Amino acid sequence: MKDPVCGMDVGEKGEALLHDGKEYRFCCASCRWAFEQNPEQFIES
Repeated sequence: MKDPVCGMDVGEKGEALLHDGKEYRFCCASCRWAFEQNPEQFIES
């Protein structure tokens, strides 16, 4: 999986977040925090 904020490859060990029924994984807590603040900015339509 790719971190939707920074684009880094992350595996099963990455920080996880469920948003609108889809799981996203992040390389670190700061990328997860940025996503939580404005998910639409990072989700591809």
